Amino acid sequence: MRQEEIVNEIRKKCGDDVELLPAMGWHFIYNKRHYLCMAGKEEGMVRFCVPHLVNADEYDVGLLSEVINETNRSVKFIKAVKLDCGSVSLDYDHKATSDETAETIVPHIIDILDFASIYLLDKLKRTK
Repeated sequence: MRQEEIVNEIRKKCGDDVELLPAMGWHFIYNKRHYLCMAGKEEGMVRFCVPHLVNADEYDVGLLSEVINETNRSVKFIKAVKLDCGSVSLDYDHKATSDETAETIVPHIIDILDFASIYLLDKLKRTK
């Protein structure tokens, strides 16, 4: 998958407002959430993330850790993490294979991250 193909698929799913942020990747919005798409360090690797889902300081440390761990166990392919800056981020790293196309994998990644965002936020709401 070439970067151009990935960006075209993001535009198809999320609209034309896809912006290249130098040294960071491509920024776009889906369902009112900010996303980044970055090329991985390895050939064929790509990372999509929701870089700031919630502010960790707004939640009890134990509760937040429990919800992050539950999200990681329950939602395949994603990794929820608490960043040093206090944000909770969701990441999806993908190693493209020769038989995959951007047309099939990009919408899948965005849908999984969207689902994981809703899942984590819902768990936090129920425990507040």
